[in-house]
Amino acid sequence: MKVNKENNSICVQLPKDFVIKEAGEFREQAYELINLGNINYVLDFKDCEFIDSSGLGVMVSVYKRCAEKGGSLKVINIKPQVMKVFQLTRLDKVFDM
Repeated sequence: MKVNKENNSICVQLPKDFVIKEAGEFREQAYELINLGNINYVLDFKDCEFIDSSGLGVMVSVYKRCAEKGGSLKVINIKPQVMKVFQLTRLDKVFDM
């Protein structure tokens, strides 16, 4: 998982499978960065082919923390099979996609 700071946002390139191990690592990094004042995130799904409930849960918790501080979480380059998961869970209505 690559994490870069671009302009005023933290850009995260998600791995092929965004599951429990990767989700936990992302949560730890994001919480640390949010505590340092980095509250705008762009999650790049261009390489991601699968996301499980732990990945979705971490995204929701990071989104909530950012929103509480006036920040944002945006999702880009999402593949159709991953988009179906967001649509089924209605998270496509929550996140800026």
